[in-house]
Amino acid sequence: MKVEYLPRFSWLPWFWNKPTLRMPKLIVDDRTELFLRNLIIYEQSSLVPKYVTTYAWAIGMLIETPEDVAKLAKSEVLVTVSSDQNARNLINNICKEVLYGDFFYHQKWQELDDYYNSYWPNAAAGLKRTYFSSPWNMIDALFAGIVLFVLTVVQTIFAVMAENP
Repeated sequence: MKVEYLPRFSWLPWFWNKPTLRMPKLIVDDRTELFLRNLIIYEQSSLVPKYVTTYAWAIGMLIETPEDVAKLAKSEVLVTVSSDQNARNLINNICKEVLYGDFFYHQKWQELDDYYNSYWPNAAAGLKRTYFSSPWNMIDALFAGIVLFVLTVVQTIFAVMAENP
């Protein structure tokens, strides 16, 4: 799944052709937990839509390991001041014991799940993992394709020359 930084302010994700989750940037520093918890408490105690709660819950679902934090940081969705492990712990603990009603990402999550559990993305991922796991494998496959094409052209030329002596 590809996750991209959404430059304008929005708490909801958007997809294009291939499902790409576009989310606003979250800066994780000393004040992030307090800020998000206060916004979540405000949403929980009032009748406003729970966009921040849903956003925090979705980020928490995306982050399971410090490597996930690094991947989100690479896509500029997450900026961490401390270590990836601290950011992971902070994000995963923000929504503990928080009740939420509507999960605004439900339809988008379903689209992602449907796309990535369909046949073609799994087949393409298996092909990439098996045959193109390193640049050398890709170069070998390209070289083999070129050699095969050249040999086919040579065979065609000799077949045409044999027909017309």
